[in-house]
Amino acid sequence: MRAPAMYKDFLLPLLMGDLASPVLKATCAIAKAWQGRVIALVGVSQIAPVAQAWDYYPAGVYESMRDYALATTQRMAEAADLCLRDEGVPYDIRLSEDYWSTPAEIATAHARYADLTVLGMGDSETETRHRVFAAVAAGAGRPVLSVQASTPATVGFGHAVVAWKASKESARALSDALPWLGRMATVDLLTVEEASSKANPLDALLSNHLDRHGVRTRWVRRSAAHASAGAEIVHHAAESRADLIVAGAYSHSRLVEQVLGGTTRHLLSNAPCPVLFAH
Repeated sequence: MRAPAMYKDFLLPLLMGDLASPVLKATCAIAKAWQGRVIALVGVSQIAPVAQAWDYYPAGVYESMRDYALATTQRMAEAADLCLRDEGVPYDIRLSEDYWSTPAEIATAHARYADLTVLGMGDSETETRHRVFAAVAAGAGRPVLSVQASTPATVGFGHAVVAWKASKESARALSDALPWLGRMATVDLLTVEEASSKANPLDALLSNHLDRHGVRTRWVRRSAAHASAGAEIVHHAAESRADLIVAGAYSHSRLVEQVLGGTTRHLLSNAPCPVLFAH
């Protein structure tokens, strides 16, 4: 699937009460730079017990829980509106009434109807945030932008780092990032290799491919002999003052749970700038 010419709809799931998060301001800045629209998704999750258990609940419990969830969602929508109205960017507030789904399921369902989903990564609820990220990256069919809570609410189009390896995840991330890379002044194609590995002879084709898309690149190769691939990517991005990292999102299936790969998890927790992931 070809990448869109531009990003226009930016989904921001606000499902954990973090309405005043710096990530909201960062998302508004990104949408403004693309002349796009922020879609703030608000809602709560009330996972229902197994169906048979409802026979033992007092009458009206289900209705009361739904009423509380509806009232909470409405208050969240009003709070989101207060946060967004002065940001100078078009926005919609979308209320989820899927109260009996997990935050990951709610976010994934809505991510399929946007160009890019922005997920905030911070010190609180880290594992929950990682589960939401894994579900959206693996199940939405859309790219995900990971933004640290400490990220300044500005957008730079100076330098990007593409963490490249010959995999479908990297190829998909590169394709989804083309609109963004096309606006960058410089782009590094970064490969992190074991000391014994050899460069893929097909890598030489990638520069020509990107050049035809108007993306000027240079190759950078680092060794993972003394540090993890994730640490090397973060180090190079910080050293080169990158405004964006592009990377494939890697995960492993453990029954019905997505378990993030080590490099992906490291980037989520330590990247010095936003990371555009695709699976």
